[in-house]
Amino acid sequence: MNSGFKTGLILGVSLIIAAVIFGSYFYRAQSPGQTITVVGAASQNFEADTVKWTLNIEEDILGENLSAGYKRLKAVRERIFSLLETKGIGRDCVTMKPVQVYKEYDYTAEARIFRGYRFQQTLYVITDQVDMVEKMASDPMELLNSGTINSHLEYFYSGLDELKKELVGAATKNARERAEKMVEDTDVQVGKIISVRSGVFQITEPNSTRVEAAGIHDTSTRQQQIRVTAHATFTLK
Repeated sequence: MNSGFKTGLILGVSLIIAAVIFGSYFYRAQSPGQTITVVGAASQNFEADTVKWTLNIEEDILGENLSAGYKRLKAVRERIFSLLETKGIGRDCVTMKPVQVYKEYDYTAEARIFRGYRFQQTLYVITDQVDMVEKMASDPMELLNSGTINSHLEYFYSGLDELKKELVGAATKNARERAEKMVEDTDVQVGKIISVRSGVFQITEPNSTRVEAAGIHDTSTRQQQIRVTAHATFTLK
């Protein structure tokens, strides 16, 4: 076999292989509807089973008597502990931030005059006794008798992680249902899933229309709603 024939044979085989490869890519490029991408969604209402009650207490003391200020603040704190215990909420449910002390001044046209100190401390009551805490927070007379107190409530759900897993699965299932609905009047069928990506979670009060790109976790209401999307791509067959 001479060299010219060999060269021609190799060239011919190369052209055939190239034609096959190009034909395959061309067919795949021209073949429509090989995949379908849809966005599924799922939502569920739930009720928080844990409450975080933030209590901000403060006391003012005139003059330089710092020790008296600390004692007064401690007395307020102890009255709060005692009140909570009568409601069945033990001290193990309470955490505290360090005491903050600020100088207070009176101002005149000529000078700034030192008046005394303001003592502030934040207590966090975290408990599953949601009804009791709501009752105390909505009728604060007992607390107000303990001293100057500002408070607010935040609600949480202990099963949130499992709920998120369920919602992601439901959103993915919804994505398949939507894909099947989109092609039901065609001659193709939805095949296996080839990619899926979960959106961020939107946790709000029920029936809210709020959506944020980074997600929401609104803890201001006891009744809440969680929503999530699933971006899924399926093969078509």
